[in-house]
Amino acid sequence: MAVINKLDNIASILFEGDTVNSNPVETILSLAPTIEKAVDKLTASIGDILTYTITITSVGLGTITNLPFTDVIPAGATYVANSFTVNTTPATPTLTGNTLTYTIPTILGLAVATIQFQVEVVGGNI
Repeated sequence: MAVINKLDNIASILFEGDTVNSNPVETILSLAPTIEKAVDKLTASIGDILTYTITITSVGLGTITNLPFTDVIPAGATYVANSFTVNTTPATPTLTGNTLTYTIPTILGLAVATIQFQVEVVGGNI
């Protein structure tokens, strides 16, 4: 099934055998973006660096603004400072405990935002 991104509508009347149309109107739908996460290594040892890539895809025509992003760093890993990028541009997330947060300023309609960051495997009690 195709994604419907907008609703177009025209009204009409029949006057003396002729169809008269209104002006067209359009409503752009606000659709939830999709999000996928990948990691560059499926196995790791203590001291290894893992790179996470998160891809957020806007499936709607409208621009998404101020989209909150959250990622919890797994137990046994620590965030690598200054490794956070949005569309390859360095960005500064907030790190509270083991939770990274960042507000993505803008994702254009039908566009993609890619976040990458790294963690170091430090081990610990499981």
